[in-house]
Amino acid sequence: MSLPNDESFMRQARHVSRSLSLPFTQELRNRRRLSDQQQQQQLPQHHPYSSLDRTSTAPLDDQYVEEWPANEALDVEADVLFPQYKIESHDHADMEAFNEMLDRKMSADTETLKLSKTLSKHTKSDQKSEMDLNETRFWTYTVRKDGEPTQEFHQLLSEEGRQILDRALKTPGWWVDVQSPTTDDMKALSKTFHIHPLTTEDVLAQEPREKVEMFPNYTFICFRSFQIDPYTEQICPFNFYILIFRQGLLTFHFRSSDIPHKVRQRTDQLKTYMVITPDWLNYAIIDAIVDEFGPTILQVEMEAVSIDELSLVLRRSEQADMLRRISRCRRRSTQLSRLLTSKMDVIKSLIKRYEDRANGELDDISDEPLTAKSKKAFSDVCLYLGDIQDHVVTMTQNIGHYNRILGRAHTNYLAQVNVELTETYSTTNMVMNRLTFLATVFVPLTVLCGLFGMNVEVPGQNYMDLNYFFWIMAGMSIYCTCATAWGKWLKLL
Repeated sequence: MSLPNDESFMRQARHVSRSLSLPFTQELRNRRRLSDQQQQQQLPQHHPYSSLDRTSTAPLDDQYVEEWPANEALDVEADVLFPQYKIESHDHADMEAFNEMLDRKMSADTETLKLSKTLSKHTKSDQKSEMDLNETRFWTYTVRKDGEPTQEFHQLLSEEGRQILDRALKTPGWWVDVQSPTTDDMKALSKTFHIHPLTTEDVLAQEPREKVEMFPNYTFICFRSFQIDPYTEQICPFNFYILIFRQGLLTFHFRSSDIPHKVRQRTDQLKTYMVITPDWLNYAIIDAIVDEFGPTILQVEMEAVSIDELSLVLRRSEQADMLRRISRCRRRSTQLSRLLTSKMDVIKSLIKRYEDRANGELDDISDEPLTAKSKKAFSDVCLYLGDIQDHVVTMTQNIGHYNRILGRAHTNYLAQVNVELTETYSTTNMVMNRLTFLATVFVPLTVLCGLFGMNVEVPGQNYMDLNYFFWIMAGMSIYCTCATAWGKWLKLL
């Protein structure tokens, strides 16, 4: 029998068949069984799935609960059965799912047994990671004028984290900032905010590529920033992962940064005079990240101009580290150029998205039509992003100009080094020519003296005076004088 060609019907049938293989808690199993029964009633009579008895799945569920570990079951549920988006339920944060994850973690912690007092390497590493988790890694903020100040806490899956997160999510315009989330944190946040598994995978894997992805209930943005190591002065890139919801903003990053603090300070100064939306917070984060490039680019500019001016005027003793300075400055400018170039596509995509939403061409995730106030907010964010785009273009052009300056300085420096080497080679050749000529003059005299130094008859040896000696010395002097004059005439000396 052929199946009806209906996508929604096929999706429901696939959901019914897959739900048999997933283990859940008793409450979730009852909820899933009730949902399956409702879907079974909606199936056409001629479909083969209509004959399935959903009441017979309880033993099968219990069987799989006993056989499957809890962590593996959660992974299967997150990877295989990501729920379809529903406007009425997924448009808001699900604190019930968060409470369930917290209760499960607390129960698992209480059931853990200490087997030995001896600490293994694995246990020591776990304790070290727990000590790192004691640092402040979570911040909540609200953009409302009468909202609470910034709240910070150490652990998400804790009673303190539950209370702070619950209070923050009750007010529209919330912002949850997470630093270095763990796997358990991401599981809890993914269930609470209905985050797609692909987004969770990108965050946990620290996906380096900058991009914009549209999901039914949020927009996922990956934007790259950097920090300079104070010891090695190397550029260390890291990513900000931004999730824009209708009611708030969720951000992730794996390095300690003052960018969120700067954005919160800026928002505190402006929320009295303007309406702050999650899209505006996203703009403020991107603007703060782009502004981080300014001081470093200014340093590259000053270094490039200094190298260009000094490459032709420094003496040889002062040029020892010039090539090292050029290489270091070019490496930094190349890294900045690589970080800035990929931002153009992200900003263009965001501008296109906000333009479409301001014009009403892009359907919102809800069925409610956009108001004039919402369209104006999208238009304002679009203008702000256009300003950031101009800054990025200007910075990219400046970096290209500095690269050309450094390339020219590098070429001039190498040319000057070649000229100096040529001069050195010329001087060495001149000295060798003089030494060769002098050897040509004195070698015959040395040979003559050596011959008469043997046991042979020497001219004038039978005379007791020194007349022969002076005549021989005069002849050798005349020979040397004539040879020297000849060498000067040939410009060999």
